[in-house]
Amino acid sequence: MDDIDNIILHSLRQIDCDLDEDIQGLEQFTPSVLVRTVSKCLLLIDPSLDLPHTLPPGMAQRFTVTARLAEACSAVGYRRDIGYQTFLYPTVAEVRRVFMFLIEQLPKDTTDAADPEAPFDRVTDLENRILENMRQQLRSSWRNDPSPLDLRNSTLGWPNRNRANIPFVTQSDVTAEIKEYWLRRSGFWEEDKDEVDHQLPASAANAEEAILKLQAYYAEHKSKSPLTEELEQPVSSPSSFDQLDTLQQEIGKIHTAIEETKREQRDLQSKRTVVDENVHALEKVTEKLKEEKKIKERTHILLENPEVNVAKLESIIAAAGEKMKKLQSQWESHRAPLMATLQEHQAKNSDQVSKSQKVVDQIESARHKSEEVIVDLQTKSALHARLVQEYERMGKTVSRTAYTSRILEIVGNIRKQKTDIDKILHDTRSLQKEINSITGQLDRQFTVTDDLIFRNAKRDEYCKRAYILLVALHTECSELVALVQDTGTVKREVRELEDQIEHEKDRNVAANLTQIGQDLEEMQQESRRLEEAIRQLDMSTASNGTK
Repeated sequence: MDDIDNIILHSLRQIDCDLDEDIQGLEQFTPSVLVRTVSKCLLLIDPSLDLPHTLPPGMAQRFTVTARLAEACSAVGYRRDIGYQTFLYPTVAEVRRVFMFLIEQLPKDTTDAADPEAPFDRVTDLENRILENMRQQLRSSWRNDPSPLDLRNSTLGWPNRNRANIPFVTQSDVTAEIKEYWLRRSGFWEEDKDEVDHQLPASAANAEEAILKLQAYYAEHKSKSPLTEELEQPVSSPSSFDQLDTLQQEIGKIHTAIEETKREQRDLQSKRTVVDENVHALEKVTEKLKEEKKIKERTHILLENPEVNVAKLESIIAAAGEKMKKLQSQWESHRAPLMATLQEHQAKNSDQVSKSQKVVDQIESARHKSEEVIVDLQTKSALHARLVQEYERMGKTVSRTAYTSRILEIVGNIRKQKTDIDKILHDTRSLQKEINSITGQLDRQFTVTDDLIFRNAKRDEYCKRAYILLVALHTECSELVALVQDTGTVKREVRELEDQIEHEKDRNVAANLTQIGQDLEEMQQESRRLEEAIRQLDMSTASNGTK
């Protein structure tokens, strides 16, 4: 166990647990040290947990903190019994089991990060630097000036302007669609112009060259364009603004007329819906009246000559009954072979269904087994990789030969103990067989002797006395054997009780009881202080109320 404790302490110090150099075993762990180390391990396993790092002074807070730690251990997969008593009143065996589980659950990168002799990976370092550079570029602004992207400040063919700082985009990459989009965003775009009016040269040396190219382009495609008019006449005429106002007023009137038309259309639509519903109801009533009219017409025809009509109806009914019987007999003659064929096909189908179901079950079981094998393979692969990493890491710090020799020594001791136990069991079995044989032989000899002496006791007085002594001797010997067996049973119970006493001594029951008594006194004192504070608060509240 000392070797296991040394491994646990070494692992705890590797993950930067604040352990004093004086701590050389788990029995030296106090509740505060235990809470601090367990909290550190749990936070490394699951960083999302909200756990305290220290043990508070108050008993109520201690119970709360330790209960939260116990719940966190259960949440990460610890299946043994654990509670606040594990941390407040610890035993070495329970602490060892908890730390063995937590150390196994620690992530591999934690121990790798704590290893100062980890190999340097140039590819990983290059990736980290690239990621950091990308983060800085993404956090930084794409423009030096605070204004948004605007073609009034860009250089899509216009010189002496500040270029927009768009990453990875050059002047040759800007397509006509992008120019059109940013022209619309910038405010230079006018919807009443033609598409040809918005074509701009891709680049120009200066403003005069750009204007000359634009004038040549528009002279080639249009005789007169709004852009050339703007270049020739920088100031617009007042008549264009009057026309624009007139058009806007006409557009407003048209919109008003459209809204009124839509409103009338909605009213007519609602009226049409009501009329459709009424027409549908009237159609239903008309259909019902037509059916009633047909029935009444047929009844009236029958009532004109009742005797003849009744005779005709009876003959029709009789003929229908005969026809029904013939059809029934024909149906039965056809139904029997069809039912036999149907039952035969159902039997075949049920057999095929059962076979197919068995095949499906086998496929499902094979699939589940394959999934389990895959999961098991992944688990074992991960375990193998983790063990290989641990082996490589431990090979630099811990001597493998010492652990190997210690393990071989333990295995040898276990084998020696097993040999001794097998020998004792063999001796016990042989002794039990010998006892059983002697007991059977003694019973048989007593039966023969008893019968022989009993026969002679009727004629001889000495044989009668010998028979009485024989029975007494047999009874006393049986009592002695029973006493010996009871003595063995008592000794075995004594040994079991001694083992239980040793086990209880290892659990430090007396020290734990003393600590529990002290904690109980502290809780009672805290309860009295709280009651006093509540009483004072009530008195102050009552005095404020009277005022």
